[in-house]
Amino acid sequence: MLQTQFDVLIVGAGVAGTALANQYSQLGLHVCLIDEQDGPGRCTSAHAGAITHPALGRTASKLHKIALAAFRLAANDWQEHWESRGVFLQSKEHVSFDAAALSEKLHHLGIGADIAELVSLEQAKQRFGVNRPGVWFRTAGSMNLGKLCQHLVLGNYSVHTIWSTKVARIEKASGNWLAFDDDNNQLAKAQTIVLANAFGAQTLVEPFDIKLFLKPVRGQLNVFEFTKESGLLARLPKTIVSGEGYCLPPRYDSVRKNYHWLVGSSYDEHDDSLLPRSQSDQHNLGLAKGMLAPIEPDFSSLKTFDRFVGIRCVTKDRLPLIGGLPTLDNVYVVSALGSRGLLWATLASYAIPALSHSSAFALDRLARFGLDSDLLSSLSPARFLAGALASNSKPIFPPTPKAR
Repeated sequence: MLQTQFDVLIVGAGVAGTALANQYSQLGLHVCLIDEQDGPGRCTSAHAGAITHPALGRTASKLHKIALAAFRLAANDWQEHWESRGVFLQSKEHVSFDAAALSEKLHHLGIGADIAELVSLEQAKQRFGVNRPGVWFRTAGSMNLGKLCQHLVLGNYSVHTIWSTKVARIEKASGNWLAFDDDNNQLAKAQTIVLANAFGAQTLVEPFDIKLFLKPVRGQLNVFEFTKESGLLARLPKTIVSGEGYCLPPRYDSVRKNYHWLVGSSYDEHDDSLLPRSQSDQHNLGLAKGMLAPIEPDFSSLKTFDRFVGIRCVTKDRLPLIGGLPTLDNVYVVSALGSRGLLWATLASYAIPALSHSSAFALDRLARFGLDSDLLSSLSPARFLAGALASNSKPIFPPTPKAR
């Protein structure tokens, strides 16, 4: 008989949902993962050129501390999945490079020599083919998120998957959460449910008078193509470069006998169109020119080969939603990952099991990376709820393991 009773039901099989499914399965729990696409990592998480590195904020804010801890988690957890390692964060053009001041800033932000290295202009030219100084993050890198999602759940027999199926509504009955499709067919039931389906989470909690304040931000990446004869190869960066935009080093396509160069990305607020746009092509070409200034190669031979459009999900305060809904027992949300999908998904894969099942492993992992309940309270969905709930948004980690 088809199994419909599970310990944990996860809605959404992007990088957050698959990371959670993998983590819960390692805890020995029976997991059901549902997505309306025909497999994992099909939408925004289909990103084949995602990069991640620590941000250099002005102060050591809560956001910075959490993001840095999440970066350390991700850099450690996904070592075998990085497609390339090392990201060069270049200094802004026309801004003097003060190595002493920047070194002091890195120290203040808690970014040590194990993560960051100052690179002078001459070193940047020799090592990376870039004409500006900056900071080299050796443990940062790029990853194919779609491949990661597939690795986490395909072939994992402790994760039951339901594809090409939309969860239209959820309801609670006899201590379990039930998920139904558009035809009111029951799909699965579990004591714990995690909504990791971006904007879909808002739709599922609206009947309970909960608003998550999510908004879309469209992002388009471009893959430009050029020939060996163009002379561009020697003029483009030899590593991942980040700043106002980012680019990966060119890769040779043995089928087309040309080089491909990924550049991005646009940031179009309140826009949820997945259609590629020529103006975004030009925007990304402008980003490329800006990153390579003051010496700009002749881009006349570049052609647009491919585009990737994804819709980021963000909140009004730019922090993700990671935590439980205080008005709905055993309902957790992982959404609004914005431009830091891999970092926040990795963090959520420990924080949510720690909250829902008091996983000793997850709790220990969070503590080792300096993540306590005070910091994680900044991410709780309860911060947007009115009145007393907003003042009591600190997540409560159970002191003892819950029963399944």
